[in-house]
Amino acid sequence: MAGMWVSPSEYVEFSETPDESQLMTDIATRQAAWDWSGFMGLLPDPDPILRKLGDGSEILESLTADGHLISVIQQRKLGTLKKEYRFEAGLAPGETKASRRATQLSDGLNSDLENVDLYNLVSGLLDAPFYGNTPVEIKWRPAPDNNRLAIKDLEVKPTRWFSFNEYNEPRFVSIQNSWDGLELPFGKFVFCRHFPTYDNPFGLRLGSRCFWPVAFKKGGIKFWSILAEKYGIPFLIGKHRPGATLAEKQEMLSNLTNMVRDAVAVIAQGGAVEILETGKGGSDGNIHQGLVHEMNSEMSKVIMCQTLTAEVSDKGGSRAQGQVHEDILEDVRHGDQTLVKKTMEEIAWLYGLVNAPGVPTPKFVWYEEDDPKKETAERDKTLKETGVKFKKSYYVRQYGFQEDDFELEGASSNPAVDKGVKEFSEHGTSPFPDQAAIDAMTHMTTPEGMQGQMQPVLAPVIKGLLESGNPDEAMQRLIASFPDMKSTELERYLANLMFLSDMIGRLSADNEE
Repeated sequence: MAGMWVSPSEYVEFSETPDESQLMTDIATRQAAWDWSGFMGLLPDPDPILRKLGDGSEILESLTADGHLISVIQQRKLGTLKKEYRFEAGLAPGETKASRRATQLSDGLNSDLENVDLYNLVSGLLDAPFYGNTPVEIKWRPAPDNNRLAIKDLEVKPTRWFSFNEYNEPRFVSIQNSWDGLELPFGKFVFCRHFPTYDNPFGLRLGSRCFWPVAFKKGGIKFWSILAEKYGIPFLIGKHRPGATLAEKQEMLSNLTNMVRDAVAVIAQGGAVEILETGKGGSDGNIHQGLVHEMNSEMSKVIMCQTLTAEVSDKGGSRAQGQVHEDILEDVRHGDQTLVKKTMEEIAWLYGLVNAPGVPTPKFVWYEEDDPKKETAERDKTLKETGVKFKKSYYVRQYGFQEDDFELEGASSNPAVDKGVKEFSEHGTSPFPDQAAIDAMTHMTTPEGMQGQMQPVLAPVIKGLLESGNPDEAMQRLIASFPDMKSTELERYLANLMFLSDMIGRLSADNEE
């Protein structure tokens, strides 16, 4: 009988026939757990930072007042917001083309979404990693043709208004029922959640992980400002006359205090004022500046999983390191696209259940997912430059083009022309008589004839080279021989050929007219 060792001395045998009733029963539940978490109404927020602070998720909104934090959040979001997307008709298993009803369902959804601010909707969905989740309320209305329910709007709601019960079901925390929350009707809300778990249905909040970096950064900037004020302004030292009274000393102190602001003071006779420069003030504030820099780096790593795309280190960095960090940021943005895709397809699924049960629901597609990969296109370009010739079928298979969408460079779309070009290349016959006459003229020019024309031209050059004793002297003789070259006969011969070619071209043009 099968089994397993649960300890060095204990072997437990498995039952050959499992008890189906036990297989279909939930055992590890909140109601049965020792911590009594299933008897507390709405679940407490399990976020470790918020739990220790004793605050709710509303504190996360105040963190975005930090300039560096809001900049890295925007950098992460804008990389996804700039991409294009669409809904396509869904396919049933085994289908290669969408059915008529699936196409109608997709067209109806796309028509409804034309009146929805999708840019702000996607922007709100992309806030889920920061706040843990983003609730979206679906507002329905009767369609103009009264044969379906249309989507009037998709509205992002504040995360702090919602919680979860012991069954991990979302609840609206209303004034009337703040203990158990208001049950949400099916088809009315969708939740975009960032890495939810059974123990934490609220989702993983990156914003809470930025709380202490923001707090320490504020403290560092505060003390940095005090340090700058303390050591950035020169000290004014007043020297009173010997035997000055307490009233005179107090008056000099008051004048020096005013002098810090107005740079003007009246000093009694016998007194003096010295200005003492502070120099660099010890560490020059590097401790506080370093603290601020480290806190910014922590926020960059929490939000974007890297730092080089948001800031440049004092130690610099190689181009390879920058590319690695850029690739990491793209991986993060790809995860954000998956969040948006899942949420939008849940909306499309609800739309299908309400209006056309049983029909494949529309699919949300990012344009970049269906486009040719940049690496593949660059590889094909390199191969083509080395002499590789791709067939039309390759582009159709690799890039998803239709055959009638493009033509290969150098290929004709007319089969008759392709046949004529092929026959011309095979038989070597020219369909143009004038061109044939010019080609025949070139064959009449024999090597002996050209030798006779070139001999008077090159005679001074050859003579100079033969009489030279070294390369420098040969170069000098070659330059000096140019004026003595006799090219008259060669020029006349070439002019005759040009004239005959011109005449043949004119006669051919007259015959065509």
